[in-house]
Amino acid sequence: MSHSFVWAAALAAGLAACAPPKDPVSAKPKPSADTSPAAKLGKVKEVYQGFEFNDCRSRENCARTFAERAGLNLGSEGKNPIPNPRAHLPNPDETWITAWADLPTGEPGSHYVFEAMTLAAVNKTWRAACEKAYAEYDRSFSERYDALDKQINEKNKEANAYDRLGGLLALEPDKPDKSALQHAKGAAFRKGSDAVRYRWETAVFEAFEETGRTFVYSIDAYAPSDELLTVAHPRQPKDFEREAFCLDAWRGNIPELPAPPDTSTWDEQVRKMVRPPVLDEQVRRVDKRRGELADVARAKFAKVKLPNPQLPTGIREMTIREVKSFQRDGKKAILRSTITKEDRVALPNGKSKVSKIDDNATTTFNDWPSNLEVAPGDTVSFYGAELSVKEVIVRSTTELEHRSREYTIDGRHLTKVVAKGKTSVYFR
Repeated sequence: MSHSFVWAAALAAGLAACAPPKDPVSAKPKPSADTSPAAKLGKVKEVYQGFEFNDCRSRENCARTFAERAGLNLGSEGKNPIPNPRAHLPNPDETWITAWADLPTGEPGSHYVFEAMTLAAVNKTWRAACEKAYAEYDRSFSERYDALDKQINEKNKEANAYDRLGGLLALEPDKPDKSALQHAKGAAFRKGSDAVRYRWETAVFEAFEETGRTFVYSIDAYAPSDELLTVAHPRQPKDFEREAFCLDAWRGNIPELPAPPDTSTWDEQVRKMVRPPVLDEQVRRVDKRRGELADVARAKFAKVKLPNPQLPTGIREMTIREVKSFQRDGKKAILRSTITKEDRVALPNGKSKVSKIDDNATTTFNDWPSNLEVAPGDTVSFYGAELSVKEVIVRSTTELEHRSREYTIDGRHLTKVVAKGKTSVYFR
């Protein structure tokens, strides 16, 4: 063996001895799981963002459900000490959790924080559902209101009073549900007692007034009921209507949207720390404004809401049993009629003689339904006033007393015509 080979072998052995040992894979230590409170709360924000009012059942502790979804356990009573989001996380929703800083930070009080987050999620998502429901309602309402408003404006252009009134009355929308005329039953958002109905009611009333027929409106009982006037009102700005709609829904008075779940069994301590679905100032605003609107509505109809309405002095219901002649004079209609009465009357001397009276009437209407013609023999009923009567003696003998009376009558409003067995009514 040469000296050079021995030296090489020794050098290799020395280098091998100096090399660091290789760590087997099995010898690597496993990383320890993060068990810090902040880590345990890692899913809280995600759960908050996904929690909805439909996830909560009335009178059940929904904060427990919320915590379970975040991987935490508040226990059967909902008060187990667990990591507290208030101590380790920022406010997940400053708009809806308004008093985050006032919530406790310790684990014994963590259930209050979960209750606040749960209630905020319930209120927030219910309000979103309410605004969506209102938007759908408003779309349908606006279509009905705008269509009616356009038709009313067209009918109000009619120069003929009967055509105008008849056209407006024919537009009557849904009738009120007499069993639901209360705000406590969502009447302001029900067909038949909403602003659509109020628009029609006021249009009819104003047309009767403008055509000189306020007394007809009152006597023939066209006025809306006191109950309807308490809830129906003119169309309001959308921001008000939205709050009113959500307030009624929150109170359980909108059939299309269920009220939020009853959280009263667990939210008492945190209720004031969370924004409600309808702010307190909006509740006061809506309730106050509704009272004002009811006062305005009652005042508008007050003069035709008398307990015992009477016809104006001099006006009475009249009937022409048989029309003798009919003619038009521009807008006017002139009807003539004659009724002859003949009786035998006793005289003071014990004798008797014939009493004959011809009642001749000329009745003039300043307006008349278009295309309505009456013929001799037809019957006409109306509200009218006797303007004058003149009586003359046609003949007076021991056997006969014949008098003639000439009546001038102002026809104020036609109510009924019977022509050839067909009855037309204007309007009730």
